[in-house]
Amino acid sequence: MSLLLTAAAAAQPADPVDLTAGAHRFTLHPGAPAVMGIINTNPGSFSDTEHLASTEAQLTKALGLVEAGADIIDVGTDSGVAYGEPIDLDTQIASAVPLVRELVARGVPVSIDTPQLAVAEATLEAGAAMINDVSGLADPRIAAACATHGASLVLLHTRVEHKKEAFLSFDDVVADVEQLFTERIAVAEAEGLAREAIVLDPGLGYAKHPHDDVEVLRAYPRFAAYGLAILTGASRKYYAGVITGAEPPERLPETLATVEAVRPYPGFVRVHDVDEISRYLAVMETLEGLRELPDVDTSVARLKWVTPVG
Repeated sequence: MSLLLTAAAAAQPADPVDLTAGAHRFTLHPGAPAVMGIINTNPGSFSDTEHLASTEAQLTKALGLVEAGADIIDVGTDSGVAYGEPIDLDTQIASAVPLVRELVARGVPVSIDTPQLAVAEATLEAGAAMINDVSGLADPRIAAACATHGASLVLLHTRVEHKKEAFLSFDDVVADVEQLFTERIAVAEAEGLAREAIVLDPGLGYAKHPHDDVEVLRAYPRFAAYGLAILTGASRKYYAGVITGAEPPERLPETLATVEAVRPYPGFVRVHDVDEISRYLAVMETLEGLRELPDVDTSVARLKWVTPVG
């Protein structure tokens, strides 16, 4: 272990978590989260600066994210933003399935961001390894579908319907997150899904006031007590923008801060800025002895200083 001991390293509360997702196995270590890159197949995301309309363009972007360090690609078919019109299920399936097949053929683990059973079933048939159910398992049949296909399931904390905006008033937001997790884990198990196939997402930004998000982030040691992987939607979050005043596309520093806050807890960080987050994690994990030091060629000048131009 390095003599450099960050707050995150000092806080490591848990043993590694093993997660089987379809044909893929993740060993998730405290201090070294897996990186989940984001691809949206339909327009509407609050923080997308462009929409990639074709499967070819989406595949190119997704493979670029893998090259940049993404361990799994999360494919979104219908943004959860409240101001957007719902996208019909046939369109969602038609846009997602070809991309899933292309990624699976290349050995890339794929997660599907959906609360819809039909979308989940179609993409699981195409080879998706994980369903990121942003409804908090409103439809228990999604858990059964994951069990049938050997996929993992993300249980997200939310108390409102998909695409509905609300800032709920919680007596104790952390206790509410724990209550939903406990209830929905039991529901998923009753549908035949193994407990160890479940990933927990505390749901930053889902029907929560920014102050609630801060309380939730501070409570990660309590969520880690479930002994399951934790998925954090860390990217460009509203709570962080409220603190700094930065708009969504400008929130890379805020995303890094969120990643650092949850890094001690085994799981995934879901981000848009995969290259930057992966480089940050590479440095931090190396400093803490979680990665081997790289070989060094001291003759490479570009890594030492800026080469003058002209």
